[in-house]
Order: sequence, then C-alpha cells, then structure tokens
Amino acid sequence: MIRLAVTGTGMLVQEILPVLTEMEEIEVAALCGTGRSEDTVKKLCIQYDIPMGFTDYQHMLRTEELKEIDAVYLAVPNDLHYSMAAEALEAGMNVFLEKPFTSNAKEAEKLIALAGKKRLFLAEAISNQYSPVYATVRKLLPKLGNIRMVNCNFSQYSSRYDRFLSGECPRVFDPKYSGGALMDLNCYNLHFAAGLFGKPVQVGYYANMDRGIDTSGTVHLQYDGFQCLCTGAKDCSGPGELLIQGTKGYLLLQTKANVLEGPVILHDNRTGETKVIETEKESHRVVPEFRAFARMLEEKDYEQCTARQEETLLVCRILDQARQSAGICFPADER
Repeated sequence: MIRLAVTGTGMLVQEILPVLTEMEEIEVAALCGTGRSEDTVKKLCIQYDIPMGFTDYQHMLRTEELKEIDAVYLAVPNDLHYSMAAEALEAGMNVFLEKPFTSNAKEAEKLIALAGKKRLFLAEAISNQYSPVYATVRKLLPKLGNIRMVNCNFSQYSSRYDRFLSGECPRVFDPKYSGGALMDLNCYNLHFAAGLFGKPVQVGYYANMDRGIDTSGTVHLQYDGFQCLCTGAKDCSGPGELLIQGTKGYLLLQTKANVLEGPVILHDNRTGETKVIETEKESHRVVPEFRAFARMLEEKDYEQCTARQEETLLVCRILDQARQSAGICFPADER
C-alpha cells in the first residue's frame, strides 16, 4: 500500500475520492486545496476519513508529516501542472500527474529530467493506457492485417460552454490556462493512437476556433501506410467511438477514449464473422492506473516508469505539433 497526498478538490477529485479510499493499494493520507476551497477540504476529509487537510500547497510540501507520504497526486488546472509537479519533485516527492501532463513538451522534458536526477517516480495519470480493454485491443491488432484507417471520436458538450458563449472565459476555454478541446478531450484519443502505433510521420490539427481557443477539432495523424483521425469536441456532443480498420478486418469500440467501457467488436473480412469480446470491468476507470502507479513505487520499477514517460513525451510532442499547425499558442510556450 502507498500513502497518497491528493492535491485538488474539483469535480474529478470528488468523483474519484470514494474509489481511491476503497482501494487496497492506496491510502489517501492528505488532501490539499486552496484558501477558497477550505470548506470543501474540511468536508471531504471528514467524509472520507482523510487525516490531513491543507489549503496551502507549499506548506503541505514542507510539513514534517509529509515525510510519511509516498507520492503526490496532482489534479489541478492544466497551467499549474508543471510548476506544482516541479515543486513536489524538488521536495523529494514521487508524483502522479493528471493529463494533460504539461502545457508543452519542453516542460515535460524538464520534469522528467528532474525526476530522473532525483531518482523519483513521475508518471501521467492517463486512464486508457492502463485499461484492460486497451490491453485487449493491443493483443487483437495483428488480426487486422495492415492498418489502413483509424478514427477516434470523443465529443462531449461542456457544462461551461454556455458561459463561454455568453462572453465569460472559463479556464477550460482559455489559452492562458492551456485550455481547449485538444488538451482536455482529444489528448485521450492521441494517447490511444500513439500508444498503439507510435510516432506519426506528420501531424495536422483542423480546429473550430473561437476567441483564440479550439472548442472542437480533428487531429490528422499520418502514419506510414495509414491515416488516423482524432476528433475532440466541447461545443457539441456525439457517441464515443474508436474504430481501427485493417486489410483483414476491423476493431470497433463504442466508447469514449477516457473510459474504454464495453466490449471490443472484432470483424473478420474474409469470413464475415463478427465477435464480441468482453473484458473484465473495473469498478471505475481510474482503478487500473492507480494500481499500476502503486505497483511501480512498491516494486521500484523504474523500467516501467521510463516506458510510461516515453509515451507521455511522444503525446506531448504531438500536442505541440497539433497546436502549432492550428496557430494556438499558450503563454507557457514562451518560457
């Protein structure tokens, strides 16, 4: 079991705290918010029996009790990922960092180098890479023959989009805070594709832009011999779908790329046979990723950590190329 300090009190943390507190591999030993979220911190600590609550991140990192903590999990706004992860690493803490890992690849490289220098574990909390369904897809890929087309769609109307239309600028739609559909939703599609097929030959992003931010768009990944289209939208909604087409058949998942729920449908072009392949379902999409991170730490599996970092770096570089092709610039890009 590892002892975890959870940082952040937003929707994601409130969704997964009941899951983490029930996992045998995890003990949530601390929760950190901000001064504005003090009441929420107190409420969640009482609700989930979390022994330590903080409203100042730097104070938490300096406190004597943190020496008993194995890692910090950061679920904070995108633009804070780099600085807060760097502070934790400098304090000697292992870090599990929510997606998107950083605002750009340069920041990712710096964090990974710092973690390596200090011999600490640093990994991205990206749910689909640890999913048993994803492992099933990887295992079935050879049955498709030569891959020719891949389509990934994660479109989900944002609860904040109406505010954006009214003239407000929530963080998730603000380039100052590394927002946009690409960074929020489409990064899941890119992890799905890059984890299976590696580095593309060329990257282009065709986005619907409004006030300098992408509210939706499609990334075109050109590979040697096939095309991959990754669509992410926060200004409209649609069914999640992941479709991989090859010369011998296709794989279809009728699910969004972050959860990878449901069966994998395998079609054989030659026989016309379609199989529905079920995979054992976890209680929540984050369980496999936190279980894997806990195992990395307990077994000191630096090899697996390095493999995860390499895949994260690849996606960060694809995100950079995509944003550059669409003319999207974050303040962090200038650092």
